[in-house]
Amino acid sequence: MRVFLFLLPLWLGSFGPKPAVVERDFSAYFQARQLHGSFLVFDSQANRYTAYDATRCRQGFLPASTFKIPNTLIGLETGVIRDTSQVFKWDGVQRTFGAWNRDMTAAEALRVSCVPCYQQVARAVGAKRYQQLLPKLNFGKMVATEATVDSFWLVGKSRITQFEQIDFLRRLHANQLPVSARSHAITKQLLLLQQTPQYRLYGKTGWTNPHGRDNGWFVGWLEQASGAVYFFALNVEPDAGVPVDQRFIAGRRLITEQILTELGYLKK
Repeated sequence: MRVFLFLLPLWLGSFGPKPAVVERDFSAYFQARQLHGSFLVFDSQANRYTAYDATRCRQGFLPASTFKIPNTLIGLETGVIRDTSQVFKWDGVQRTFGAWNRDMTAAEALRVSCVPCYQQVARAVGAKRYQQLLPKLNFGKMVATEATVDSFWLVGKSRITQFEQIDFLRRLHANQLPVSARSHAITKQLLLLQQTPQYRLYGKTGWTNPHGRDNGWFVGWLEQASGAVYFFALNVEPDAGVPVDQRFIAGRRLITEQILTELGYLKK
């Protein structure tokens, strides 16, 4: 085990002293599903990161549908998303993901990660407002233009690291983003995946395929009944020649839960 300090972005100063980073080997969980990638979790009580492949955790990737988190905030703040009951009308185009082929509410759109729905949001928000609002949210390095306004989180030059994902989630959880209390509360509630007497799990997956290279995310946080909070970000890709199947699709959350269990954070 190796401990070192990593110089974090200046905006983390509001959270206090710089956290330590402890490196751990979680490769067995990835190898069991013929995947490779990296994992990062922040223990807010200990002010410590635990990383598997810390170097890769600093590498930027397209945010994919994890961008639906700031996009929900922006949609709510601009009035493009009025509330969670707002209905997105299906455009009639049959898509591979059957769950997208229907009308759905804003709440449903986030839960099923409806790309066409959030592309409607993006076109209504517009590139100029993204260019004004995204730097204030500090969600990685997003590059939104008129030509890419409904795709810049899926293709192109936009990038975010796992450290940046967790920084953003920490500020969302602490109501420290430059948005209203209402937008904070609605977005956090939409991210709730599972609730038990022992914990609440919040999160969002993501998946891109730039240049034929599949890349997946699972980011979020775990709240224990005791009040302890752990923020996590997983980024993963299939091994060379391995098809995208449930090892990848379901594996993002499964690997995360296995690691959180090994660390003693997730107690079912």
